[in-house]
Amino acid sequence: MALASVVAGATGLPSAASAAEGAATAADVGPPCVRENLALPAGSWQRINVVHADPSGRFQLAYGTDTSWRGHVVRWDNGVPTNLGTPPGSLEEINAQGDFVGNSYSEDGLYRSTAWRYSAGQVTTLPGLPDSVQTIASAIAGDGTVAGWVRSADGRPTAVTWSPDNTVRALPGAGDSRAIDVDADGTVIGHLAGKPVRWAPDAQPEQLPGYAGDPDAYWELAGISAGVVAGQEHSGNSSLALAWAPGAAPTLLAEGAVTHAVNARGSVAYGQTYENKQWLRQNGVDRALPFGSSPYPIAEVAALTDDDIAYGNVSSTPVRWVCA
Repeated sequence: MALASVVAGATGLPSAASAAEGAATAADVGPPCVRENLALPAGSWQRINVVHADPSGRFQLAYGTDTSWRGHVVRWDNGVPTNLGTPPGSLEEINAQGDFVGNSYSEDGLYRSTAWRYSAGQVTTLPGLPDSVQTIASAIAGDGTVAGWVRSADGRPTAVTWSPDNTVRALPGAGDSRAIDVDADGTVIGHLAGKPVRWAPDAQPEQLPGYAGDPDAYWELAGISAGVVAGQEHSGNSSLALAWAPGAAPTLLAEGAVTHAVNARGSVAYGQTYENKQWLRQNGVDRALPFGSSPYPIAEVAALTDDDIAYGNVSSTPVRWVCA
């Protein structure tokens, strides 16, 4: 997901006035979170990789490979795993209803994708815009709204959302755009003409401010929850893990780090790349997400629930870190 404290009342994030000085304040270090292995479905497995968990913590979604190298969708419901069969492509996100989205890919050598949603045991293809030849789903909200983008024949990407009834809508703004995540209130985050932006419902895009002031910087947004955006800014040879509270300048979590996920409490999971460490920034305190002693980056965080439980993988084992 250390430097800055991100405390501001109950949310754990700074006010606009305190953001600048907060970025220079080292975070305290608290007790490590408790790592637990997830139950595995019946069968023999090469590996199972968690790709997402819904904010409530009820559902988790994973891609599994059996000993015959066949792919499977695995979904946990209150800790009980079920093998849902062969996936129609890559898996992206799952919501609190157990619905999830992903993308399938063509076999014509062009690697074109088609977005889909899984709901009530059925896979439904998501439509494109009139001039699009490719659709990409990236996230699904609790109400079933899907965020992503479409690509036209000339290669231009356009950020879109799909309503629960699969109606597609282009998001406003001039320039290449992609939607990355969608909040519970319908706010969408993504990229427009190379800049990080948020689209409030029925509003024009708002550019998120950069941190280092580098005109050549670029950004990767990881997620949004309760209005707080998490992501990273790449400036020169450095990668800065950041959090943007509503109406505030970005807060620096750590240098040489990447953000994984943010939750409604304002907690952020992030990883320090060169130190090979994973952390949860919780109420201004960094708590380690332990994965054992290894010189290699064998741990990854895929999602963070609103109860401060991080889901992810250690090598080929699906795990959770309980930080509540």
